[in-house]
Amino acid sequence: MDPSSLSNSHECKVNSLNLVLTVNFEKSQLQGYVEVSSTVVKDNVEFLILDTNKLDVSNCVDSTSNPINFTLVEEHKIFGRALKITIPEGSRTAGKEFIVKVYYNTTVDSNALQWLSKEQTAGKEHPYLFSQCQAIHARSLVPCQDSPSNKVKYQGEITVPKPLTALMSALSTGKTEAGDNNVFSFTQEIPIPTYLIAIVVGHLESREIGPRSKVWSEPSMVDAGAYEFANTEKFIIAGEELLTPYVWGRFDILLLPPSFPYGGMENPLLTFVTPTLLATDRSLENVLVHEFCHSYSGNLVTNKYWSEFFLNEGFTVFLERKILARLYGEELFDFEAMNGLKHLQDDIDLFAHNCQSELTALIPNLDGIDPDDAFSSVPYEKGFNLLCYLQSLVGVKDFEAWLKQYMIKFSYQSIVAAQMKEFFIEYFTENGKAEQIKDIDWEGWFNKPGMPINQVKFVSSAAQVAKDLAEQTWIKEQGVNATENVIKSFKTQQIILFLDTLIHLTAGKPLPIDVLEKMDSLYHFTDVVNSEYKFRWQTLCLQSGVKRIEPKVVEFLTSQGRMKFVRPLYRELNKVNPELAKSTFIKHKSQYHIIASKMVSKDLGL
Repeated sequence: MDPSSLSNSHECKVNSLNLVLTVNFEKSQLQGYVEVSSTVVKDNVEFLILDTNKLDVSNCVDSTSNPINFTLVEEHKIFGRALKITIPEGSRTAGKEFIVKVYYNTTVDSNALQWLSKEQTAGKEHPYLFSQCQAIHARSLVPCQDSPSNKVKYQGEITVPKPLTALMSALSTGKTEAGDNNVFSFTQEIPIPTYLIAIVVGHLESREIGPRSKVWSEPSMVDAGAYEFANTEKFIIAGEELLTPYVWGRFDILLLPPSFPYGGMENPLLTFVTPTLLATDRSLENVLVHEFCHSYSGNLVTNKYWSEFFLNEGFTVFLERKILARLYGEELFDFEAMNGLKHLQDDIDLFAHNCQSELTALIPNLDGIDPDDAFSSVPYEKGFNLLCYLQSLVGVKDFEAWLKQYMIKFSYQSIVAAQMKEFFIEYFTENGKAEQIKDIDWEGWFNKPGMPINQVKFVSSAAQVAKDLAEQTWIKEQGVNATENVIKSFKTQQIILFLDTLIHLTAGKPLPIDVLEKMDSLYHFTDVVNSEYKFRWQTLCLQSGVKRIEPKVVEFLTSQGRMKFVRPLYRELNKVNPELAKSTFIKHKSQYHIIASKMVSKDLGL
């Protein structure tokens, strides 16, 4: 059973959800019902138990509108309230279908949903709604078995005020008008975990960017998004060549308002992305590649429990870097791997500082823990390093062949790490490589906290040039002989690595302010558009006590809500100017997504 869920799919399994909802912006509510279709798994099961959190459940009825008994149990502070629905006695036999309509409203505390006033949008003319259900927030959108262990089909009928548009992580099946409202219908025929159910409502337009892709956004941003993500079809083709045909039909992209808390979210058929990717030169499209790769690892082959999140993210990082290397040069794989190790070390150090090193195991124990609280680069980068190690034992060609078979074998399933391990051993034993894999320390890889064991050594001349510029020219020589020429030839990834290296090597011993001022006079980092540069430069300046950067930090913190940027920047600002950090957050708290707001509150000790 999933420790992050209160539901009982092992006794009565939900197969599909049909959401019939009206969007009420005045009350910040979704109002309506969900029809839940389930199958009784074993005899004498009395209840269908669903997860809910901050939902107002008013009634349960059967297909002929007869009332069905239900109770909401006492609230768990992390996992919400279990909704226990009585199964009629005649349906308590294994194999029987049980269908119930649950009437409910969301509430202002439903943390899957962010309601934006018109003033908080780019166009400032219409309100906006979007969802974010990963990890365990679908239960505050709809009563469901909110566990990645159970996949469901779903349909939606969403009523919204004109002239707004509704989209879901599903195929659009029509639009009708009803007075002052538009009614949009959707269907998702491929079973997905509930964290991939998604909804957005706003003043949206689309632009075609490929034979199976559109960009959706507010009118003022949609063209910028269409330019930035023009290479999408190349990524899809590369993924199909590496793995298997793309099964989802469409790969559309929703460019969200700035408060979206993540870089991207891989909702099937409608990937959500942050506007912080709008670098004007397509240099941050790797995030889109990452979300596309989730079409395979995550959306098709899913971690059964959140403790095994690396089966989603470690595989996805590996696939992302494989595709980028195919498109932009093989060296990029090692380059990104080296950069990833730095981020992994930073997160491991942070968990150690917070006395939470156990959460740096590849398979941490999350009993009683909110998966959001364990979120870090560990499943991404440590999982990626495990796959690199396995590849080093059997060779690239054979490992990629296994990867394709892995996707075929486990598609449409939710699995645990033991199944991945067993298939790896079985496959390479049958293919004559038992000797090469016999000494793998699976226990150490899965359960030992800290940096990866048996690390593969990555080599990149481009990375070395970036590191040398940081280490030799700026840290050792303090920029005495620095010119602007070297960095002009750098690719985006090299500039990021250059800045990351400075941050990493000056931890505890910041660069002098005059050295940073000289760097800025040559490289002009204070005024860059690229959000990745901006975040790292502002971090360096805060650590060195550059007071003039603080208004720029506040400007950046209040212009977007991506947790990758806002959490560490608030932490750094809090070290040097706690009054400014706390007052800025308190003043602008309502503009952040509730997940980001919760995490920053913890970071600042509020």
